[in-house]
Amino acid sequence: MVDFMALVRLAGGIMFTPLSDDVLMMGYAALRIREGMHPILIWLAAWPVFFIAFAWFYLLARFFREIPLVKRLMKSKFLEQAESILERRGLWAIGLSFFLPGVRHPIHYVAGLLGYPLPRYLVMTFVAAGLYTGLWTFLIVRIGEAVTWSELGIWLSEHPSMVFLIVAALLTIIISGVVHAKRRNRLKKEEEFVTE
Repeated sequence: MVDFMALVRLAGGIMFTPLSDDVLMMGYAALRIREGMHPILIWLAAWPVFFIAFAWFYLLARFFREIPLVKRLMKSKFLEQAESILERRGLWAIGLSFFLPGVRHPIHYVAGLLGYPLPRYLVMTFVAAGLYTGLWTFLIVRIGEAVTWSELGIWLSEHPSMVFLIVAALLTIIISGVVHAKRRNRLKKEEEFVTE
């Protein structure tokens, strides 16, 4: 049977904590598999939770859009550019955001803030949430078939240096990306200064 409190915790984690949605979905799927829940039920239970949580981001931003202070801020050049991107690539940006950590939540807030058409937003969010939760459920089931979670825990406890190497590699990638982005922005500003 479906544990409704687990679904409430999943929704709360998505909407109110800084935890990664990927981690939340992996944890939810792994725990339900361990309890013997069928993978299709896991997917069908998680799908509406993600849909509702991301619709919440949109509706929350839509609400704040009506506040006078926010209306004044919406005249900024950044939001005008974001609006043009959303108009040109809106559906794809919204759909792909589910698979891109870091922009997953902001794109939904921006869509609400800029008043992206609600029916189109809801359709794409519904489809993308289904693909996202289905993919994670499939991956967790396949990982569980290949390696049991207890075997994985034993292996990690025997090889803690691998965890350190993985974390170090991820940090290196993130830091190099940030440094590269800062360098690119600095060069862009220098070019703009020269052209003026």
